[in-house]
Formats: sequence, structure tokens, C-alpha cells
Amino acid sequence: MKIVNRIIIVILTALIAQSPITISADTIVSSYIQFQNGELSMSVDDMDFGVLDTSNLEDTDNQTFMSGLGHFVLYKGDAELTVTDDRLDSNDGYTVTVSTEDDNWYDDSESVVATTDSMALVQLTSDQINLISSGTSTLVKTVDNSPIAHQEVIPLDNSSTDIGYAILVPASVDVSNLLGKSIHTSVVWTLGDTPSE
Repeated sequence: MKIVNRIIIVILTALIAQSPITISADTIVSSYIQFQNGELSMSVDDMDFGVLDTSNLEDTDNQTFMSGLGHFVLYKGDAELTVTDDRLDSNDGYTVTVSTEDDNWYDDSESVVATTDSMALVQLTSDQINLISSGTSTLVKTVDNSPIAHQEVIPLDNSSTDIGYAILVPASVDVSNLLGKSIHTSVVWTLGDTPSE
């Protein structure tokens, strides 16, 4: 089961009359896995990352600049990933993974304006940064032995100690052609069952 989100980014700079480049994720597809003894379903809220301000290298509430790495625009909203397990016997567990639909960023006219090499969607955990791409499914959650008829709710913002999301714009990347634009990419969330042997 896959859910596709669209991510939009707005970059703000002093060079173009405070015009932003904006980041958000819109849910496009939702479905579920149907079992003989009930269903396993997932939903993901839209994410709005806000503004990347390239004219200010200081840390703000949603932006961090790390020398040698670049800008991080942290997701600070209230979006959640919710998995509902209505199976009568759900001890088989499940997994959730995330990837991008492709490796491009698009403007409002759906023209390619950048690649995810220059602006990467990243998953932040307590001990590592995972780059999210179309070629790799990044693990979000594994539930090995889930209780009967339960629900897992996972916050996607960076106030959670478990998992959070951000946009990384490396310090070496020239984003001048993106200033004043609203750009987006799509993110695929996949729910899989993991039957025990």
C-alpha cells in the first residue's frame, strides 16, 4: 500500500523582494492491505515546511544552517503518520517505508527546475540523517508483534525524539534560479505486511 505526498519548497531571499521558494506535502493516494481477518491501513497528513531564507544564515525556529553542510528547513507542523491495525490477529506486524516518486523538483507549471541532489528530503532520527530518494525505500517504522486492533500514531515533526523530516540544501548548491518560486516533489509512503515465519 502506498501513499504519495507532494512536497513544496519556497526559498526566501533579500535579492528578490522577499519572494519565497515554499515546502509542503500533499497526500494524493490512500489505500490499505485487506486480510481475511481484518485490514491494515495507513494515512499521512500533508506537510508544509515553510520558507527557506537564503538571506539569513542564522538559526530560526524552523531553519538551521550548519557550516560545511548547508541549510536545513525542519518540518515543525502537526502532521502525523497513522497506521490502523484492525486485524483480529495482528501478531504478524508490519513496516512503513518512505521514498520520493522521482528525483526532480517541479515548479507550478510542472517543469523540472532542480533535482533532489541539490535539495534533498531527509529523515532525521536520534542518531542519523537519512537521504530520501526514489531508488531506496527508507525505513520509517517496524512493528514486529502488534497488539490486536490497535493504532500507531507517529508525529512527523522534529519535536519528536524518534523521527522528523527536513529539506537539506547543501552549502555548495547555487539556488539563485529558484528564488521567488514555489517548487514541489512527491513522496511515497508504503505500508507492508511482515508475516512471521
